[in-house]
Amino acid sequence: MNSVYSTSLAAMTAAQATVAQAARTVANPRADETGVIEAVIAIKQAEATHSAAAAIARTAAEMEKRVLDVLA
Repeated sequence: MNSVYSTSLAAMTAAQATVAQAARTVANPRADETGVIEAVIAIKQAEATHSAAAAIARTAAEMEKRVLDVLA
């Protein structure tokens, strides 16, 4: 189970780093403004990644609890 949490945490951390980089791009756009569009897309992708990773961690926690209940 630790690997599930570790993988989920790594995915959430990577998503947060993506959002941070995209925010810098939005704050300092290139002259042609295509960077802003790409940054918004990156933020939406990071949002989906973060949500999926959180759901995986939540599911793993629920499964672990059920296994412990069965073994108790």
